[in-house]
Formats: sequence, C-alpha cells, structure tokens
Amino acid sequence: MSDPRPVVADAGPLIVLAAIGQIGLLGELYGRVLVPEAVFTEVTIAGFDRPGSAELGAASWVVRTPVAPQPDLLLRRGLGLGESEAITLAFRNDARLLLLDDRRARQIAELAYGLRVKGAAGILVESKKRGLIASIATPLEQMRIAGYFLGQPVIDRALLEAGEGGSS
Repeated sequence: MSDPRPVVADAGPLIVLAAIGQIGLLGELYGRVLVPEAVFTEVTIAGFDRPGSAELGAASWVVRTPVAPQPDLLLRRGLGLGESEAITLAFRNDARLLLLDDRRARQIAELAYGLRVKGAAGILVESKKRGLIASIATPLEQMRIAGYFLGQPVIDRALLEAGEGGSS
C-alpha cells in the first residue's frame, strides 16, 4: 500500500520541471501535490509569463492549499514566504515528502522540522527508477541551460543514483 501522507511542493522544482517540459512527472509520481497559496501565487500570478505558470494552473494533480495560521517569524527569517509556507504545510500535514531545492530552506526543513526533502534532480532520479523517463542526463543539462543552478556534486550524485555514472 502506498503512503497516504501528502507531498508538498515549493516553487523551485515546479518552475524548473515546467521549464524542461517535465512538470507532469509530479502527478505521475505522487498522484496529488499540495501547493501552498504563496507558492501558487508566486508561480501562476507573479510569474505569469514564466515557465510553470500555465502548467501549474492547469494541472489536475495540484491541490492549492492555504496556510493558516501563517508560518512563524523565525521560520520566515532568511526564507521566502513560499519556502516558509511549504515547510509549514509539510510539517503540519506530516508530509511524506517536501519538494524543495533551496539549500538553506532544505537544511531548515530537514534539521529543524525533521522533514524528508527531495529536489528537482532527485525527482528526475525517482522518475527514472520508476520507468517514467529513460535517462536523467538530458533533463539535467536542460535544467542548466534554462539557467537553474545545479552544482556539479548534485549532478554527479544524481547520475550515480540513476545508474548513469558520473559527469565528464
């Protein structure tokens, strides 16, 4: 039986997966994804002309979720509202997974809140392991071309986990 706990997403993975034409993987992998109101607004309204806007607004697997009460000020210190809401929503709903790329936000989510976190590269690895994509090398390169920062250690680890070796 699959884990019934929700998956929560921050803006970063949504935007970059949309930019490379792979946002649909989230629906295939997780069935439904809770997207905090601040993240939904950031991607669809504030970013209406950027990748992810139309795709997120039209995705049937997205559950737009208000976060009330708002995250406490300590969490918001140094993080954006979307990241703070994503961490708060994941924690309050005992999420099985938080989709989040920002390094500082990931550290806070994992260390202070005990959340399991996966970034865009990890989503690609999981997609390959489940047979949804044939390779992660091209999508990883597309992410870089789209201007998304991925450190070489992240790329090397993802390629290794996907059984595609390291980088050149």
